[in-house]
Amino acid sequence: MRTVKLERTIRAPLADVFEWLTDATNFQRVPIIRRVTPVRPGNLVEHGVGAVRLLVTPLVRVTEEIVEYDPPRLIRYKLLSSYPPMRTQDGCLEFKETEGGAWIRWTAHFEVDAPLFADLWTAGMAPMVLGGIRSVLGTAEKELRRH
Repeated sequence: MRTVKLERTIRAPLADVFEWLTDATNFQRVPIIRRVTPVRPGNLVEHGVGAVRLLVTPLVRVTEEIVEYDPPRLIRYKLLSSYPPMRTQDGCLEFKETEGGAWIRWTAHFEVDAPLFADLWTAGMAPMVLGGIRSVLGTAEKELRRH
């Protein structure tokens, strides 16, 4: 199991940052993401608990479900299916308002499901996961600074 954490402050109102990052359809504007498909809306709000989304990149395809949603403080998701197959994957985005804007901590836990060398495959995937998170946060920052 690997854990990747990234923290960043985006100079924008907390509510705007939370809304941008919890609406995964915004991720389609991230250069490495090919497609985002909302599969099912959340139980009470569109991107809240129960929402299911499919994210497709050139190397990875994941279907995730939102399992915790506490605006504008927290969103947590878990893996439903993926390619390449993973034993586990979940993530959490935490948000706080600061003088400089909105602080975000994105934590992702994952483990590749491979018959041989699963630890090696998982370790090799860590830079890709970190790069993906950086790309999403970078795109959010660029778009939110324009407004």
